[in-house]
Amino acid sequence: MLPPASATYRRVNKVKSKVMLNSLKRWHPVIVGAFIVLVVACGGGDEESGTPFFEEDAPGRDRLIATASPLPVIDSPGDLPDGLEPIWETFAIIAREYVEREDIDPEELARGAIRGMLEALDDPYTSYVTPQGFERQLESFQGDFEGIGAQIDNTPDGQRIIVVAPIPDTPAERAGIKSGDIILAVDGDDTSGWSVIDAVNRIRGEGGTPVDLTIQRLGESDTIIVTIIRGTIPTASVFRRDLHDGDGNPEDPPYTIIRITQFTERTPEELRAVIEDAKEVKSEGIILDVRSNPGGLLESTVDVAAEFLDDGLVTYEINGRGVRRDWPADPGGSALDIPLVVLVDGFSASGSEVLAAALQDRDRAAIIGTQTFGKGSVNILRDLKEDDGGIYLTIGRWYTPNGGLIEGDGVVPDVTIELPFDAEVDLQLEAAIEQLNFQLSIVQVG
Repeated sequence: MLPPASATYRRVNKVKSKVMLNSLKRWHPVIVGAFIVLVVACGGGDEESGTPFFEEDAPGRDRLIATASPLPVIDSPGDLPDGLEPIWETFAIIAREYVEREDIDPEELARGAIRGMLEALDDPYTSYVTPQGFERQLESFQGDFEGIGAQIDNTPDGQRIIVVAPIPDTPAERAGIKSGDIILAVDGDDTSGWSVIDAVNRIRGEGGTPVDLTIQRLGESDTIIVTIIRGTIPTASVFRRDLHDGDGNPEDPPYTIIRITQFTERTPEELRAVIEDAKEVKSEGIILDVRSNPGGLLESTVDVAAEFLDDGLVTYEINGRGVRRDWPADPGGSALDIPLVVLVDGFSASGSEVLAAALQDRDRAAIIGTQTFGKGSVNILRDLKEDDGGIYLTIGRWYTPNGGLIEGDGVVPDVTIELPFDAEVDLQLEAAIEQLNFQLSIVQVG
């Protein structure tokens, strides 16, 4: 049987991430958040109207939940409300009177003003993206890219950079980088106060070149310097291995562990292939491991859920104007009946939370692990036509099929199993195997 829900082990320090939930402007999928070194994250919308595309491409699914009182729409400087006129006055005064005005870079002034406006919103998920960062984020969904292969984020106080997870079989993993590592310095430069984009721009680089990361590991007092040789980062996101119920007897029912590291364009296709492989070996249960999965494309997340759900709601969004948008699963999934368990942890974010919550609310799978970190903000990335950069802006919230709020709350597992970083045995995986054994025993008795 499973350990009781009250079972306690040494608690893993939970990191509240700023991994983003986004939609892509030049692509059209919505993104359910991730920064990869990297980066996986971008935004989207209708270029002419400024309306996020995902409110336009599903007629009949949007409905008004509540009315909003937005700022007036502004199309030109002349439309600025009185409260914003000092921005233009300040620029005019600087241009006329600043002692070294000949050295002023108008673009840097504009970017400083942009950052100031966004910081005034006091929203950790809203930020300015430099032109360099903008292009690098687009690259991450356009095939393999060069970097170290680690998903990163800010620490809860926003002052440091933390590793959400190394990507399997990448320079970061091979160098021993672990989830929860705090990056104190990059090539000797202190990361205090860096944004994720700042870190991305410093850590990424040409394949074959080194980067030194000064690391503070959870539970250890001494810092270490890890030298990583950058390389080409594969975009494969689904990994599979088969196992038996734990005693090694080949006659026991085989189970398949499917690990999803992020949700990319290719994830649903990769998952379907892995499910077919599991069927070929007559797997009698699936353990879906989304621990340390920071998210990715929302449409891919929904498609992944659809492999296990026979239509019905996966998630819904309510935007800043009170409009609700449903995201249903398409019927005809390839693994609708096979017993299923999902593993989550404090680094499971955004897309992985949407997936786990849908499978939990729909009574499709038992969720085992620790509470997820609770990132349920809908963000878009708007490109700035005169700047080549962009801005992230929070425009809504995601909800579970039963109406639960993901933002701040996360997903509470059906069975909570803490896993120490130095654990020699994967207690969460053992619990998942026991759960599948239990489910199969019920089927056999029935």
